[in-house]
Amino acid sequence: MRGIYKISVSFFILILLSTHFCAAQDETPTKQFELKNGFKVFLYEKHTLPLINCAIAVNLGTKDESDETSGLVHILEHYILFRGTELRSGTQISQDIRRHGAHFNAYTGLDLAVFVISLPSKHTEFALKNQKEILFNLKITQEELDEEKKVILEEVSQVQDDPMRYAASLVYQNLFKDHPYQKPVYGKKEIIEAATVEQLEKFHQDFFIPQNCTLAIVGDFKIDEMEKKVRGTFGDLDKGTATARSYEKVHFLEKNVDVKHEMDVNQAYLVFGMIGPDFNHPSQYGIDILREILAGGVNPILNARLRGRRNLIHNTWMQHGTFKYGGAIFIYITLDPKNISLVRREVINFLKDARNFNFSKEDFVGESQLYALDYLESAKNQIKFKYHRSQEEGLLIARSLARYLHLNEIPDRGGYLKNIEKISSSDLRKVTGEYLSKGRYVIVTVLPKKKK
Repeated sequence: MRGIYKISVSFFILILLSTHFCAAQDETPTKQFELKNGFKVFLYEKHTLPLINCAIAVNLGTKDESDETSGLVHILEHYILFRGTELRSGTQISQDIRRHGAHFNAYTGLDLAVFVISLPSKHTEFALKNQKEILFNLKITQEELDEEKKVILEEVSQVQDDPMRYAASLVYQNLFKDHPYQKPVYGKKEIIEAATVEQLEKFHQDFFIPQNCTLAIVGDFKIDEMEKKVRGTFGDLDKGTATARSYEKVHFLEKNVDVKHEMDVNQAYLVFGMIGPDFNHPSQYGIDILREILAGGVNPILNARLRGRRNLIHNTWMQHGTFKYGGAIFIYITLDPKNISLVRREVINFLKDARNFNFSKEDFVGESQLYALDYLESAKNQIKFKYHRSQEEGLLIARSLARYLHLNEIPDRGGYLKNIEKISSSDLRKVTGEYLSKGRYVIVTVLPKKKK
């Protein structure tokens, strides 16, 4: 896996795109279909660059692990990406990837495992055959499993040594307590160390079947030709038997949860986590806009409140993740350890007050409108800018579409930007009261180790 709990603009764009991408393309040539074996496919013709970008999402995430198997999805994702199949060794696959000028990667998440490849469009057939082989013809040996375990354990250690990534992990584990999302994406060290070939083979056999997978291809091709190639490559896979699985929605916390952790760092890290709307909940538009107004954009309100004259913090930003059965809202802050108590209190008061904020000029009357900052309009413009900029990132679009095919439950969602445009200031106050002002937070504080 690459970039567990990575905090970036790309994460925001991925969530943004995958929420409503399919309805937003107007006259762009697209096609969605399903093979007889249950394999769902979305094709998006895009000729800006001579590349194709493929993403296969498997309905397998940490939600499907137990306490006894926490980390196996991560291992399996790693093994598929870097080890061998029935036909080629891991070294041979890597050489072939480089020879075709390809970039490939994989990601483990709460809902899904995603495998991507991007390369010149003239090598389309190689890309399709390569992905089919590594995903559905896996060969697991004890020797290679043991080697991959070492890599994964080192990666886990890197996460646990990174103050912000580890803090985010602790937020997830406490925010989703007693829910399948609770388990850490990277897994438990003791489970990883003890993992067997038989366990991995069982996971692979149960989940890596066509009807549990989606494929999205974005790039320089003709849809009719690409459909023929996809059917020819993946159509002969056996449908297999999928196990029906369902999970409850995430519940709101009953009270605040405080977690403190000491690390070898020079500054302090403060992370607030709140339950947010899930992938199919309409409140996600309001949260996306609030993210820009409060801690993003040109003049973020929270940043101004915390920095101001007292300069209480070094930096702050906000993140919103939507998943099938729940969502998560994060506020990240870096600061001087001496300001922890004050900043914590300021943030809580700010979040409680936010449900009464005036976000738009429309909230004012008379001459007051002339001097009011229109946070709502500014945020909408920032989101439009990020959205249109993201249209050049073919691989990100492919990941988004593959995710969309799994998670979407709304037949006609409407275009993302159109839904954003509908949000009013009163909508924002309502969403703020529902999610940000409840006073039920997971608050993780990472402090420098005390000197002996």
